[in-house]
Amino acid sequence: MGLKPYIPRLVHELNEDDFDRRIEYCETFLSLLENEPNLIHRVIWSDEAVFKLNGHINRHNSVYWATQNRNVTIEHTMQTEGLIVWAGIWSEGVIGPYFFDDTVTGQSYIKMLNDYFYPLFHDLPDSESFFFMHDGAPAHYASNVRDWLDENFPGRWIGRRGALDWPARSPDLTPADYFLWVYLKDIVYQNKRRTLSSLKQSIISAFSTIDSDLCKKVCDSVPERLQKCIDVNGHQSEHLN
Repeated sequence: MGLKPYIPRLVHELNEDDFDRRIEYCETFLSLLENEPNLIHRVIWSDEAVFKLNGHINRHNSVYWATQNRNVTIEHTMQTEGLIVWAGIWSEGVIGPYFFDDTVTGQSYIKMLNDYFYPLFHDLPDSESFFFMHDGAPAHYASNVRDWLDENFPGRWIGRRGALDWPARSPDLTPADYFLWVYLKDIVYQNKRRTLSSLKQSIISAFSTIDSDLCKKVCDSVPERLQKCIDVNGHQSEHLN
């Protein structure tokens, strides 16, 4: 498809303790891949994002993929109506979009996992060998959510206090952040939407453009990003560009 990564110059500011935690995570994950190289194809990388009616590229995302550099500028916008969307990406496709009705809480998040995600995920071949990844957002850290993950992904989930502890402020290490949302918003925000229903349809349409070849390419880039993070002592990999 000729897609290349282009990087708006904005990254998360890391705290003093973040560097060591990022290195530890990267080293642990790479060690798992040494023993099981195909593991990279059995991780569901998940996240939520907000799509606004007057939206621009999310200033918390750091890379978008396109055929040419569109000189993306990152701007602050006034608060306006929008949609909260969840999705997961793995090397053969995407699961989603799922639209939350309101702010994501532990209760609404686990309802999504039970009613939407798990029935779709369970149909994947060898689903019992998959890892599930999400970041340390408050809803993700709710005790009932962690209990659910321990039951359904025993020893196989990545997140805050997970089997593999996710390092805070690390959007550069998950395809859900460094690819998925920025790619989708680059499509959705090409045309302004006046209603939430038209915005929703635009998001659904944008998801349909993501094929398995692209997902594989994006997920295959994870080990390189992990190694880059180690090489630069835990700094974000965007600094290398």
